[in-house]
Amino acid sequence: MISPLARRRLLALTSQRGLSKRAACRLLGLSRRIACYRLKQPEKDRPLAERLVATTQRFPRFGYRRTAIWLDLGETRVRRLWRNMGLQLPRTRPRRRRSGTDIRLPGATMPNTVWTYDFIFDRLASGTTLKLLCVLDEYTRECLAIEVGRWIRSQDVILTLSRLMKIYGKPAHIRSDNGAEFTATAVMRWLRDQNVGPAFITPGSPWQNGYVESFHGKLRDECLNREWFRDAREAKIVIEKWRQFYNHQRPHSALGYRTPAQARQAALDESNIGHRLTA
Repeated sequence: MISPLARRRLLALTSQRGLSKRAACRLLGLSRRIACYRLKQPEKDRPLAERLVATTQRFPRFGYRRTAIWLDLGETRVRRLWRNMGLQLPRTRPRRRRSGTDIRLPGATMPNTVWTYDFIFDRLASGTTLKLLCVLDEYTRECLAIEVGRWIRSQDVILTLSRLMKIYGKPAHIRSDNGAEFTATAVMRWLRDQNVGPAFITPGSPWQNGYVESFHGKLRDECLNREWFRDAREAKIVIEKWRQFYNHQRPHSALGYRTPAQARQAALDESNIGHRLTA
């Protein structure tokens, strides 16, 4: 079945080939009213269309669902305008599916049970390499910290974890790859003293650390690829600002389009209610 919009486009195409509107309508089997009707819908939707364009310029990696949540609008209406205005993101190449199964590592059952961390790299305008250590809570998807520096060694990893544990408490496990900073003797000894279990993924299997890998993609698309840092200090300020936005404003599809901060608060509220019922 041809949509009304497709009919109008087909009629315009035949008219461009030299046929009159009457002949084109007769040839295509369409009513002449289609040729004379003027759409009123775009005029009514113009304010919303301008808001959509402004939002896509500010958040170019948002899809129509997240944009509808951000603007507090109906998803159906936003999807229609999104398609008509050609705002769809380019389709990414589908990843090759792996066969077989992996050993299940301990998963997060509530906030602050499993953290995950890993490094991501970027460059300053001068070409100097920047190293970023990202720490996440797997349950709430909350980014607990992004440490930025020209180099980050095992002792820096310990200092970062120590600071976060004073704020959030100690997790049961911390998931990571087998990087030298994470498998260092000093880090392993410190985690043992803190009674925190390291959960290493299989070498060469980044999909086993999918939460932080997904976060890295968002960080690069929405922040690193859009900024041009002059020095490390500027990078720390801009990246920390984005981290706060990610935790407190950016809707997360895996959390029912809540923010990570809202997910943490909801889990804490449920825990408090449970304690009251059992008391």
